Formats: sequence, C-alpha cells, structure tokens
Amino acid sequence: MTTKEHYENHLAHFYEWMVGDFETAQSETLDFFERNRIKPLQNKVTIDLGSGHGLQSIALAKLGFKVKSVDFNKQLLDCLSIRGKELGIQVFLQDLLDEVNFKEQAELMVCMGDTIAHLESVDDIRLLLDRSFRCLVKNGKLILSYCDYGTELVDINRFIPVKADDNKILTCFLEYFIYKVKVTDLLYERIDGHWVQRVSSYFKLRITNRMIEQLLNKVGFKILKCEVINRMNYLVAEKE
Repeated sequence: MTTKEHYENHLAHFYEWMVGDFETAQSETLDFFERNRIKPLQNKVTIDLGSGHGLQSIALAKLGFKVKSVDFNKQLLDCLSIRGKELGIQVFLQDLLDEVNFKEQAELMVCMGDTIAHLESVDDIRLLLDRSFRCLVKNGKLILSYCDYGTELVDINRFIPVKADDNKILTCFLEYFIYKVKVTDLLYERIDGHWVQRVSSYFKLRITNRMIEQLLNKVGFKILKCEVINRMNYLVAEKE
C-alpha cells in the first residue's frame, strides 16, 4: 500500500485523535517557532509541505506569515480549511514534489511531522531540498522535523504504543529493511460494544540525521540548529 493510500484508507480517519488536543499541540509548535526566532522578515510567504490538519500552518499564520498549505490528503486539508479560514491560509491538494509547489518565492519552507520520510527515495529527498533551496529568497529558511531510523529497534521494542483511551487503542509496529522501514498501524476501536481491529501498513524511508545534514550541505543550506524533541529531530537551515 502506498503512503497516500494508507492515509486515505486508514490513518486520516483517526489522525486528529492520534495527535491529541489541537490547541495544545499547536501552542507547542508556535513555541518552537518563537524560540527559534521564526518571524516574517521579507515577503512573508511560507509554504507548508505536508501540512496535515494544520499544526504548523496555523502557528505560522498567527506569526504573520502568508501560508500556503500543501498535502495529498483531502480529509486533513478540509480540517485545516475550517481552522484556517479566518487566518487567510490557502490550501492545495497536491503531492509533495509537484513543481507547482515551488513556483512562488518564499522566505520560509517547512516540512515537518516526519513527512520527508514519506518520499520514495533519497533522490526524492534531494530533489525536494533542491527545489526548496531554489524557491527560497536569500537568507530564507527551511525547517524540517523527522525521526532518525538509523538505530534498529529489535524484538518487542518494535511495538510502540501510540495512544489509548476508552474507545481506541493505537499501536505502531516497525520492521527494518536496508533502505526503508515498514510501518504498521494497528487500531483497536470499540464499536457498538465490540472491539474491532483495523490494520494497515506502509513504508517510510530509513533516514538518519547525518543523511539529512549531508544532503542539506550539498544543496547549499547552512544548518543553524538541530535539536531533538520527543525523539523527533528538528532542524533549521538557511539559504545563504
């Protein structure tokens, strides 16, 4: 199953529940941007690649950016459209690498939430970084967040409890291959008093922090900061 199919048939239906309270998560995202002094300085245009239901887009719009949100899932974009209506956020139902995403000059590009691992190959990552570099104005910034899959989890550690409440239990199971990680989302949901299991799998690229840093340097970015928050790498880079 492709990543797009996995979202359409499975993950998008409980994505908001999985992420948790939107206002809390959006506030944490806003805090990250503010701590890293992310604010409009030039043309205000920012492009959120893989925006999902809008954690980054809403935060950036509140900071004064003109946000263009791109995602391949209509269900998540519909949620963002409702939340971002009063903030002037524009939404686009497009794949991550569509050339039209990179037509307008921007002062900020973001690709967060492990979205970059959804690409098909390292060459696709390089292409995304290159197109982002060309799209950015001088001194424009790129922000990425992603998981480092370099260290292979083994045995029972491959089962990762994600979230649970009285009616849903979500567990993620990882299988490691040379270049990719197979991700299986197992959802147990109580429906009419009975527990129903729903299972779907897709592949992510087995990226590492060193890989991303090397690709950024080759494209021409200067890395300003890299930190780990809740096992996720957050990286801020600048077009010199």
